[in-house]
Amino acid sequence: MKLLTTLLLATLGALAVYAARRRILFALKTGAILYIALLFGRLALSFFSITDRVDELIWPLFFLVILWFVLWRVSIGYAERRDLQRKRERLRSASEAGRPGR
Repeated sequence: MKLLTTLLLATLGALAVYAARRRILFALKTGAILYIALLFGRLALSFFSITDRVDELIWPLFFLVILWFVLWRVSIGYAERRDLQRKRERLRSASEAGRPGR
C-alpha cells in the first residue's frame, strides 16, 4: 500500500508540474525525481523498524550497487565511443571539404 501511495503522490506532483509548465518531459522527469525522493523519505522515516531486519537489506543493496556500477561503466564506454565516432566524422568531413568534386 505504501508503494501505491508513493506512486500516487509522485504522479500528482508530476501532474501539478505539467499543469503549471505544459512540458511533458519536464513533468515526467520531475515525477521520477519526486518518486525517488519520496521512497528515500519513507525509508528514512521507517529507519528504526528496519534496524532489526538489516540482514534483509544488505543483499539487495549489494546487488543494486553492483548493477549500478556495471551500468555506469557501460554508459561511460558508450559515451566515449560516441564521442570518438563524432570526432572521426568531423575530421572526415573537414578533410573532404577541400577536395574538388568529380
